[in-house]
Amino acid sequence: MRHKKTVLCFCKYPDPGVVKSRLAKDLGEKFAAAVYKVMLEHTVQTFSHGDHVLALHCFPDTHHAFFEYCSNKYHVPLYRQEGDDLGERMLHAIRSHLKDDHAVVLIGSDCPELGLDHINEAFHLLDAGNDVVLVPTRDGGYALIGATRIDSLVFEGVPWSTARVLDKTLININTLRWKSSCLSEVRDVDTLEDYRYFLNNEDHQQLFETVHRSFLAQADFIMG
Repeated sequence: MRHKKTVLCFCKYPDPGVVKSRLAKDLGEKFAAAVYKVMLEHTVQTFSHGDHVLALHCFPDTHHAFFEYCSNKYHVPLYRQEGDDLGERMLHAIRSHLKDDHAVVLIGSDCPELGLDHINEAFHLLDAGNDVVLVPTRDGGYALIGATRIDSLVFEGVPWSTARVLDKTLININTLRWKSSCLSEVRDVDTLEDYRYFLNNEDHQQLFETVHRSFLAQADFIMG
């Protein structure tokens, strides 16, 4: 009988030119990568606790020193993302874990507002009979998708990196006639406006203080 609950954290190499392309347009590639690296470790640290198993799903592969550091420090297994686009990679990851798990929650690694309360509520709603649970983001995407079953149609035709990601995903779920729920909206970090918001937010600014100090001259110019 399946009973285990697993949280899958999707992540990329935290290197300049690889992550946070929109943020890098204003902060520069090194600064943007440093911000992402801080958020990634924060995500792993936060979700390495709780009534679930955490697994890191890495792109393009698991062979990065920072992934190995997170795996060793927080005792989480590493998996390689499989698929030609984000939808295929998410489908493969969720489907693979649902072979053994009752419910799976997949999250990104760039949303400081996402917390254990969201994870717990998502699993609660899945246990209550929802097939899919989503946590929308302010920009029209989602920071979390949880499922007790999955189908390729869920991600079919989703225009990734646009404001229609959530809407198209919900249309696909409705086409399947599956039951779904959305939790309250959160904000992730994709743009300079997002970065400024978190840097000036008392609940989150401590997370970015170290990286901000490291790039202080550039940061003061940008924030000014």
